[in-house]
Amino acid sequence: MKAQDIMQRDVTTATPELSLAQGRRLMQDKGIRHLPIVSGTHIVGMVTDRDIREAAPSAATTLSKGEVNYQMANVPLRTCMTRNVITVQTNVDAAQIAQLLIEHRFGCVPVVEDRRLLGMITEIDCLRAFVPSTQYGEVKIQDVMRSSVLTATPENLVTAVVQQMRERRVRHVPVVAEGKKLVGILTDRDVRQAAASDEQHMAQYDLAYLLQKMAVKSIMTAHVHTVSGAATLAEAGQLMLHHKVGCLPVVRDEDILEGIVTVTDMLRAYVRQHETAGQAS
Repeated sequence: MKAQDIMQRDVTTATPELSLAQGRRLMQDKGIRHLPIVSGTHIVGMVTDRDIREAAPSAATTLSKGEVNYQMANVPLRTCMTRNVITVQTNVDAAQIAQLLIEHRFGCVPVVEDRRLLGMITEIDCLRAFVPSTQYGEVKIQDVMRSSVLTATPENLVTAVVQQMRERRVRHVPVVAEGKKLVGILTDRDVRQAAASDEQHMAQYDLAYLLQKMAVKSIMTAHVHTVSGAATLAEAGQLMLHHKVGCLPVVRDEDILEGIVTVTDMLRAYVRQHETAGQAS
């Protein structure tokens, strides 16, 4: 299966001159974390939600509310975009794309032809391509899950957990009670939604500042989709695609947490199996 078979063709884009405030609003409205920057039909950069947060004035700024609003409305996206964007051609194999995403820790990759943007491929798009394959689907989750998991308790402060998420570069944190019983999950999306505001000036604050008095239990997702270690990659993949989630906590009886499996873990397993199958043939 090739890039042209799995890419998303309807892609939200922005120009380099669009302001930080406009880019932030566009990403919020579309529910996306990656925004290709184009000049005409050619891709010239990429901006993520993290890029915009880091480009905005910090919580320690001495600027007034009006000055912050002015800066957010007048600083263009080109000041924080990544210019040397890694891209793929339409004929690149899906397994190669998955490997690219894993190696560079990207959430997506643009598909181009002579720098002309044709589409985007996310980790989920790759997973969707792999799930129907019976050749790889029988691998067990217990063989690919991560047992060493960053966790939180319902009473932990969000600001402390967010700091750990940034340091360890994770986007999903299972929330456990005594005895490692799973009671929820905290995701970067939960944090973004909790910090969202209709007021432009709120965008300038770090999430840690905004959420410094908030407990995890107040914003976590309580209804968590889980999987057992005995489930197969195919079963877990179907769950992820159906519920549109990027990870599944792995639990045993009575929701006791044993580990976690993410889309990246799934892709890594599929790529490994693909390489093994190729060597065998």
